Amino acid sequence: MKIIIDARVLNSNSYAGVQNYTKYILESISDKLQLSVAKPKVKNKYLSHLWSHFVLPFKKGDVLFCPANMAPIFIPKSKKLVLTIHDLAFLTYPKSFSKIFQIYYSLLIPYNIKRADQIITISEASKKEIIDIFPQVKDKINIVVLGIDKKYRIVKDLKKKRQILYVGSINERKNLIGTIESFERLPKELDYSLVIVGNFFDIFSLSEKTKEVLFRAKKNNKIIFKQGLDDNPLIVEYNVSRILIFPSFYEGFGLPPLEAMACGTPVITSNLSSMPEVCGDAALYVDPYNIEDITSKMEILINDKNLQKELVSKGLDKVRNFTWRKSALEHIKIFKEL
Repeated sequence: MKIIIDARVLNSNSYAGVQNYTKYILESISDKLQLSVAKPKVKNKYLSHLWSHFVLPFKKGDVLFCPANMAPIFIPKSKKLVLTIHDLAFLTYPKSFSKIFQIYYSLLIPYNIKRADQIITISEASKKEIIDIFPQVKDKINIVVLGIDKKYRIVKDLKKKRQILYVGSINERKNLIGTIESFERLPKELDYSLVIVGNFFDIFSLSEKTKEVLFRAKKNNKIIFKQGLDDNPLIVEYNVSRILIFPSFYEGFGLPPLEAMACGTPVITSNLSSMPEVCGDAALYVDPYNIEDITSKMEILINDKNLQKELVSKGLDKVRNFTWRKSALEHIKIFKEL
């Protein structure tokens, strides 16, 4: 059995959740199966999409694995298709995407879902949403949770700073605006900084209000933007931060809270979508629509050392359940059953 992996998303210069998932799954199964890693030679995103529809389907192999929500519009009947659908944000939060992206996904993903022989998704929350909208997939959908790489760990010679960390793409549904506005309400005497690690992707559409808040934030010397960080500097930021704030409106899974927990940093996150499922009792929860609640929880956690220690301890226990090896074995089982 030969597995063709659609690795088109790894051509991106900026990594987010889908790219990291593809990278780590590929690394974790590469020595366990006969693989053909397929990537377009061109970097142009429009040409690479054409490659995925007109070149990828004809690569030699038995199973085509598309890990990034999208599959070719045509696949020979001789090939089996395994498709990972991370979430349906393009339907749930359509205004956060560019019009072209939204139309493209709305046309192709329902067709891809119907064509797929097996579908992988990454949380109970995502599975429920997919089945609610596409009930015909209920017998071919599999939950395979994500993992945390071992390099996300406590680095003992790094000291905590008076710093709150946000990690996520600059995207309406991530609630970066709520993060900034709640941080701005913290008492000045606490003397904390907010470090925002995130990338701008042109598939996302930003409202005028979001642009205004970002413009204001960039003038605030207590708010620091860092783009394009690879794993090592990101691990440093996790280690030196006192809190990770992640009050997203919607997540298929959400890796940053677990990465922060692995680095010994307590987490404040949203009480919506998959976050309670992923974080369990190892995080402090907020209503992401309530700025006062987010500010209050940040202030509580800053001032309560015992709560910090409790969340750090629970977080380190929690992340032991999430490994890429475990995730890879679940993927291999699905491939072999086909």
